[in-house]
Amino acid sequence: MKTKRIAVAMSGGVDSSVAAALLQQEGYEVIGITLRLKPPEPASTVEDPVAGSQVVADQLGIHLRILDRASRFRDVVLRPSWEEYARGRTPNPCVICNPAVKFDALLDMARDVGADWIATGHYARVVREPEAAPVLLRARDRAKDQSYFLFALTGDHLARVIFPLGDLSKTEVRSLARDLRLPCAGRAESQDACVVGLGEKLPEFLRTLFDEPGRPGAVVSANGSLLGTHDGFHRFTVGQRRGLGIALGAPAYVKGIDPHTGAITVTTDRGDLLAAGLTASGMIWHAVRPGRASFSCLAQVRSGHRPVRAEVRHAGEDGAVLRFETPVPAVTPGQAVVLYDADTVIGGGWIQRAIPLS
Repeated sequence: MKTKRIAVAMSGGVDSSVAAALLQQEGYEVIGITLRLKPPEPASTVEDPVAGSQVVADQLGIHLRILDRASRFRDVVLRPSWEEYARGRTPNPCVICNPAVKFDALLDMARDVGADWIATGHYARVVREPEAAPVLLRARDRAKDQSYFLFALTGDHLARVIFPLGDLSKTEVRSLARDLRLPCAGRAESQDACVVGLGEKLPEFLRTLFDEPGRPGAVVSANGSLLGTHDGFHRFTVGQRRGLGIALGAPAYVKGIDPHTGAITVTTDRGDLLAAGLTASGMIWHAVRPGRASFSCLAQVRSGHRPVRAEVRHAGEDGAVLRFETPVPAVTPGQAVVLYDADTVIGGGWIQRAIPLS
């Protein structure tokens, strides 16, 4: 019987390393793929994924291939992300990167090496039935579920991807890593690790990378009173509480960002952050696009937000209008809204604006 070959994304972290090891144990011939998304810099504080992946690959006896995608990553992910910040919006680089850079690169390599499948260490699941389009589902571990970041994957991606960690918890994955004596077993997780280093913030990193000026402006209250100033609105996002640079005697939150004047509006009333709904564009539908004029589903407006029931109405060719069953805080232009039927991803798109309560 011919051994099935699989191209596995490896970053040197515990999730991708355990995913590769599990597939190897299942009898797959694993070809490790590490993407170089940022040119190596001697003084960089960003951990080099190639070095970490090579250590794991050597231990598991896996051949590792390195793909340089730094130029595409810069053009397709980093530049558009900065442009979003410069418009007073908050981008989600991972959602952009997954289909356009990471999974496309995996499919390219799979074709080159004759692999039947591709795999990553994401916490998600795929169901494939005969005569039906593949369906993306949440992971069993809802606390680690990453389906939100994967909603924009294409049918080609979903038809060939395996998520070995989809039925495991993070605790189980770390336990497996220790049992396998993987060097990354105790490695801490870090947000935006493929881009920025320890202590760096993505908005400021991007501003520096593209040598763009900061846009200073005023910090104002909900009624327009001047409260202070800031040195760049790209540093702020709707709902943000920390780092506002003002003291009001009560917790304050970013309510809005005006890219035209540079003003940041803050409020001490969390109710000011609530939205009745949102408008979205660039909608992607999985399996069969809901044909009804409107339908009810669960909507998630950020990766860490709890989904709420919403009524969804199609708007134009690729738009949608959502009305929440209960108000949702910090609906943020630039972020993704992902739609679910129970655990099944039925679609998603990009938030354009929040609909106020009144």
